Amino acid sequence: MMVIDMHVHPFCKEAHYGDKKKIADAMSGNDPIKLKRVNRMLNAIMEQYTLEDYIAIMDKFNINKAVIVSLNVSSAYGFIMVTNEDIADFVKRFPDRFIGFACIDVPAADASEQLDYAINSLNLKGIKLVPPAQKFDISERKYDSLWKKMIDLNIPLWTHGGHQGSFYGSIARYGHPLLIDDIALRHKELTIVIGHMGVPWMWDAWSVVMRHKNVYIDISAYPNLYNWFPWDAFITENLTYKILFASDYPLKHYSEIFNAFEKVQINDSLKNAILEKNAKKILKI
Repeated sequence: MMVIDMHVHPFCKEAHYGDKKKIADAMSGNDPIKLKRVNRMLNAIMEQYTLEDYIAIMDKFNINKAVIVSLNVSSAYGFIMVTNEDIADFVKRFPDRFIGFACIDVPAADASEQLDYAINSLNLKGIKLVPPAQKFDISERKYDSLWKKMIDLNIPLWTHGGHQGSFYGSIARYGHPLLIDDIALRHKELTIVIGHMGVPWMWDAWSVVMRHKNVYIDISAYPNLYNWFPWDAFITENLTYKILFASDYPLKHYSEIFNAFEKVQINDSLKNAILEKNAKKILKI
């Protein structure tokens, strides 16, 4: 059986980052205790962890393929953590293991050009957005041209669902799944993945997935909340084909993710579908 992880951050020393102090301030809110912890993390990913370390950890936990993502919060915070060019380079180095999703700075004037370049020039396979951290309302009609272009390019949109704790000052309500409901209604041909189970609005996320055939959900980032994810509701409504495995590694470690997933009270056939089959449809593999 193949295992596909739908959401991995390739934070490693080969990647490009913005100013470390600016990143640390944004992630810690200048809280002294948090700042110390954030600086330790940034030093590790910028100076110690390598891309080969990612392959090694994937091998250890039998992850066959991972969707790796960039992060562009230029308009909101003034920096990028892992560029789209990095993602394209990492995919070229390990084409059988990585699938690249670009992050575009949606509020920027050149967002459409960023999208064109990421898909047509860098050959990335999808788009990842974090509206709470990028500080924009994904449901606003002024962004509709971007979603239409994604439909034309035949690529999926992964968008952060739920509140956001990595950046001080992120706007939690911009992660509410009901905002995704709006664009799913207007753009029925756009494949949308709600990331992070929609925490803490998991039932709202279920509602959006249930009502729209083009909306899916992944289980990344909150293994400690798996018991609160409405597994039974997905099963009862025949929506299990819409649940995708994802980790948010290295922000959550595979040991924690798999330990929690193994304890979920669903049958092995469904677990296998979540780990492999469901993602293959989204990724066209």
